[in-house]
Amino acid sequence: MRDDPAAPPARSRPYVISPRVLLVAAASLAVSLCVLGIVFAVPALSGGTREVLIGGWDDVAITVASAVAATVSILVLVLAVRAPRWWLALFVPLRLGATVAVLGALLAALLSAGGTVTPLVAEGCRTGYVVAERAFLFSASVRVLQPEGLVAEEVASLSTDDGHTPFRGGSYIAIADAQTVTVWHTFDNDRERLTTDGEPNAVLPRIVDATTATCGVPGGRDVGAAPAPPDATSDPSATMTGEGPAQRPAGDTRAEVLAMATTALDTAVGPATDSAGSPLAVPSAGDLPCDGTTGLDLSFTTADNAASYAAILDAFDAAGYAADRAMQEDLRFNGVVRLSARDRSSIDGLLHLSLTADCVPG
Repeated sequence: MRDDPAAPPARSRPYVISPRVLLVAAASLAVSLCVLGIVFAVPALSGGTREVLIGGWDDVAITVASAVAATVSILVLVLAVRAPRWWLALFVPLRLGATVAVLGALLAALLSAGGTVTPLVAEGCRTGYVVAERAFLFSASVRVLQPEGLVAEEVASLSTDDGHTPFRGGSYIAIADAQTVTVWHTFDNDRERLTTDGEPNAVLPRIVDATTATCGVPGGRDVGAAPAPPDATSDPSATMTGEGPAQRPAGDTRAEVLAMATTALDTAVGPATDSAGSPLAVPSAGDLPCDGTTGLDLSFTTADNAASYAAILDAFDAAGYAADRAMQEDLRFNGVVRLSARDRSSIDGLLHLSLTADCVPG
């Protein structure tokens, strides 16, 4: 049987990108451009002090990811246009340019990979700060940021050697007191050289209250470590559990907090004075809050700080407080009042005591 000569020859159907794919590409391009606009606008409007921060993604990571998504979307849209033959002089360079843009964005993503955003932890408790680190060859960018929602403000920029990222590796020590968070870090990977003897690398304002800080996070002390049992003078109602004395029902605990603060100052060797040399006094109960929690921070020096520190801890032990130990910090708890004690004589010449308790007005 012969073919019909009048029938037109069969023509292959040209490849057409799915309309659903085009819709996704157009939406991705719109979102990517919007994100890029916000990322560039935030530092421009704040004089370069603020940036967008989303979880563990800093502005560099967000910019690179958005650029990759935008260039891929443009390439898909350009390839989808069915250009007549006389338009090829325009669309061939356009498609080549889109391809080069995608390759450039992918290269930028490869070169900027490895950046991290790490919470800054002081003795097992979050400080409210994060550290953004990004290493490239023999250099590193290490910045301390204070997040506020999806925006963060840079509060410090730190230097390291040979692209070292100390906060990602945990090669740092942070100590928080009532007013500041003091940070020391190594300049290389030798953690044995980590010390607090020298000048700190950063001193930051305290922004998280000790009673509300998220504690027990990786890199800090284990708040669940079993403390030593109390002596025979312990209150029978403060029975020991696997994590220390059982929490007793809260009442107006300000008097007990003030009593132990007075005991601590009376136990010190010689008069207790503040950093300016003025005598330190315990406030009255009415000066302390009682809105679910209460607390008192004391920073003072004595005639013999080492002897005073040991005597104060002994006084809490004698009062039936269970003992625990964290990095450069002594802890005491009797089921009501929690003591955090630090001897920072080698740093600022002061002893630091923080007494906190749950408090419900009577």
